[in-house]
Amino acid sequence: MTTLQEKTKHVKMTKTGIVMLLLFLIPIYSIGQEKVDGKDLIGIDFFTKIKTFSRLKEQNGDIFFVLRETKKEENTYNSDLYQLKDGNVVRITNTGDVSDYFFFDDAIVFRGLRKAEDREARRKGMPLTVFQKLTKEGYQEATEWFRLPYNVGEIEFIDADHFFFTASHNLLFEQWLEESNGNYQEALRKREEDRPYRVFDELPFWSNGRGDINGSRSYLYYYNNGEVTKLSSSKYESVNSLKLSPDKKTLIFTQREFQAKSKQSNKLMSVNTSTLEIKDISPIKDASFGSLIFEGNDKLLIRINKYQEIGLIENNGIHRLDMKTGDVSLVYSGEIYGMGNTVGSDIKSGNSSPLTSDKEGVVYISTVVDKASLVRINAKDTSAQLLTPDNATVLEYLPVKYGYLMIAMVDQQAGEIYHVDKKKNLKQLSSVNTSLFASHHVLKPIEVIFKNDVGMKLNGFVIPPVGYEKGKKYPTILTIHGGPKTTYGTVFFHEMQYLANQGYAIIYTNPRGSDGRGVAYADLLGKYGDIDYKDITAFVDEAIKQHSFIDEDRLGVTGGSYGGFMTNWIIGHTDRFKAAVSLRGIASWLSFSNTSDIGTTFIRSNIGPNAWEDHQELWDKSPLKYADNVKTPTLFIHSEEDYRCWLVEGIQMYTALQYFEVPTRLVVFKGENHELSRSGKPKNRLRRLEELKGWFDKYL
Repeated sequence: MTTLQEKTKHVKMTKTGIVMLLLFLIPIYSIGQEKVDGKDLIGIDFFTKIKTFSRLKEQNGDIFFVLRETKKEENTYNSDLYQLKDGNVVRITNTGDVSDYFFFDDAIVFRGLRKAEDREARRKGMPLTVFQKLTKEGYQEATEWFRLPYNVGEIEFIDADHFFFTASHNLLFEQWLEESNGNYQEALRKREEDRPYRVFDELPFWSNGRGDINGSRSYLYYYNNGEVTKLSSSKYESVNSLKLSPDKKTLIFTQREFQAKSKQSNKLMSVNTSTLEIKDISPIKDASFGSLIFEGNDKLLIRINKYQEIGLIENNGIHRLDMKTGDVSLVYSGEIYGMGNTVGSDIKSGNSSPLTSDKEGVVYISTVVDKASLVRINAKDTSAQLLTPDNATVLEYLPVKYGYLMIAMVDQQAGEIYHVDKKKNLKQLSSVNTSLFASHHVLKPIEVIFKNDVGMKLNGFVIPPVGYEKGKKYPTILTIHGGPKTTYGTVFFHEMQYLANQGYAIIYTNPRGSDGRGVAYADLLGKYGDIDYKDITAFVDEAIKQHSFIDEDRLGVTGGSYGGFMTNWIIGHTDRFKAAVSLRGIASWLSFSNTSDIGTTFIRSNIGPNAWEDHQELWDKSPLKYADNVKTPTLFIHSEEDYRCWLVEGIQMYTALQYFEVPTRLVVFKGENHELSRSGKPKNRLRRLEELKGWFDKYL
């Protein structure tokens, strides 16, 4: 391969020679050209200028939320509490570390360590949570409300002097504390001595984004006028999902208890808030309960996964439990409209909204084909009704008078706050990112309709390169989403828009295995690399046929997680792609099944057998098996603390390609995990995009 130095060593450094060299070196659109048709190009750092919303709440007509912004130079993110007033966002806190808050009477309460000695104590490992309070009069200065010598998780108030809370603990630290007769300083000293080691005796022992979780538990406590009572009876149990009934007479929660090996199932429990009597009210055995919502004081709406047939891939059913009689009834199976927003974006914000209910039925966010809509399951006949327009992807919502408040991504815009009425009329209430997007080249995806090998009518999208000219062909990148039970939509995706603004066409689709079309469509059990690969191939063929600007001789492929698996699979089964970038991918299901934080459960729900039942099946569906077929130059990008698709997956593929003398490169990000592209440190996200674009520039 001719090197850049060899190509340019004979160019004389005259004025003409310098100009020629610059034309050779600098990509299209970047030669002093920052605008096209009067609009700025979307640059590599565009995501750092976007502000994202979460924790949308309303009280007495006032709208509050957390707004996160990127501090590029400081290489971090700041989150503060804001209020929406007459279309303007007004900052309430200025600490940069507000992640959540709640209302208590007329005050806003949030966690925060404001004193230097408190921050130092927490740094040393002392359990401490301090609640700060903002009174409604102007929300000027937060004052300390109360503190607890616990690492508090969830909290539910009966009143200021009586409440329930969870607190995190570690079994090994509890053992050190017991050996030290309750002396925290002595227990902390023992922990410091143990820091050079990572000791595991449980499964799972690590978790992506959380690190080592061996021995981690969350206990339930009751606070009564300054006295704290531990309600968890076993040191091996963990408590989550606290909910207090409207009359405050009953607390419900979920409980999982295990030693050595965790279970997928949990129990549904209740507490009599007067007597503190705890009961198991689980309506079904060996199931997982979540999204707990009271309907009145005696009925519960519950999301239940029974782990039948295809396990984790099945959409959770919604049930109603009568706590007086113990009767449980199915509200909706979830067969078509599953719960949650799984539409991919690297600027996505918001937090999962719970179920809500009214006289007409049950409401929640559901992924519908390639968008996330607000769905009502009607009480009379369990029919489904979409409550939001087709151009809106909902990130969070809450019921208000005459409709719903939402954080949503509408068309090709970033998340903003909207109100939607009963006629699906959308009103934008905030404009934090509007002017930024209006001044830049945001390209609209073009839909491609195609049929797969069994005649199923599907769709995908093409984003044309900015300012493309008719008759010219452009290098094109196929991008494949993760999951696989997620979906790509038409919402803004910075990575795609950046590459399109740099002269690439971008193509993507949602093959079988994706979310949004029901359980049967999402079922890839035993079919990895088969029906999904066929769908992707059919889409690429049709995209090329419909859009003449796609250069089929300069095709690239990329994807992360499941998309990384599929990238690795594709390069072992075809040479049509001239370059590949595999992001946090999977090389071998044999290694994945016994190293990933979700390996054992994921394999059972997605591949089928484990290594002892049928290791050949796992090997046959592993990209590593076909690495000796690869001719495609491939870049591998992984994160050192990604415990979902562990670094070993990238190392195996990289080693194989080096062994077979295929051009390759492995980039490993220290201190990052599976979420690098979405929430990693800003400078690492920038470097990742530099590596990705640089590889495609070199080979396409």
